[in-house]
Amino acid sequence: MATYDFILSGVDAEMSLEGAASTDAEAWREAILFLSEMLREKPVREGGAFSLQIIVRNEGREICRVGASAH
Repeated sequence: MATYDFILSGVDAEMSLEGAASTDAEAWREAILFLSEMLREKPVREGGAFSLQIIVRNEGREICRVGASAH
């Protein structure tokens, strides 16, 4: 298992979380699930336009970026 940094931007202040995953693909899936959870949050749904992005890094190396937005 490796430790990954999940950096969320687009809601209030940028937030950084750590998570463990056995592969880069698993970390990507975790980012998708986390983004899905964020989209279910009531303030995001009722706030109108929004943009969310999660950057996944492992030891400084960017693994992926996933995002969602509505205008």
